[in-house]
Amino acid sequence: MPTRGRKPKPKDEIRDQIIELARNIFSKYGFQKSNINDIALAGGKGKSTLYYYFDSKEDIFKAVVESELNDFRNNIINEVNLAVDPQSKIKAYILTRINFLSHYKNLYATIREQSMSRFSYTENIRQKFDNMEVELLTSILKNGVKDGYFKINEPEFAASGLIAALSGVQLQLVTSTQKNGFDPTLDNLIEILLFGLIR
Repeated sequence: MPTRGRKPKPKDEIRDQIIELARNIFSKYGFQKSNINDIALAGGKGKSTLYYYFDSKEDIFKAVVESELNDFRNNIINEVNLAVDPQSKIKAYILTRINFLSHYKNLYATIREQSMSRFSYTENIRQKFDNMEVELLTSILKNGVKDGYFKINEPEFAASGLIAALSGVQLQLVTSTQKNGFDPTLDNLIEILLFGLIR
């Protein structure tokens, strides 16, 4: 027998539509300047529909962040799995990361802004994703050492270093690759990052 009240369903089409609308609103205006009315009006829905699925603007933002980072994670894993050797896997990882930032630069900036605010859940989500990245790159590097591609003693430390280096230049890379294309920039970056790893 069905129960009354709000019944959020992860695969519900209306809920997914709201998340997509909210993603666009947050990307355009940022979290602070967006409100429930903006999201409702953008989708031609009443606020009651939004409150059926979400408790607040913060709840919607959390769903947007989780959806975006889950998509990002799945894309990275899929692209890495398609690559045939360790260098290609790392390049696929970097390219997917840069592509994400290129398409969702404003949303990513909003997520970073909220990660430094009182909304600790965004930081928790980012931390889980950071851990996933370290595990993924550590696995690639370990396999590269095993197969004779890399010469490193601490793959996990090297993975953390690669992520930190990439994070330090990623916004510049987004701007550069949008103007000049991905290949030359990424090839140079791969050479720099892997210079001390390749035998």
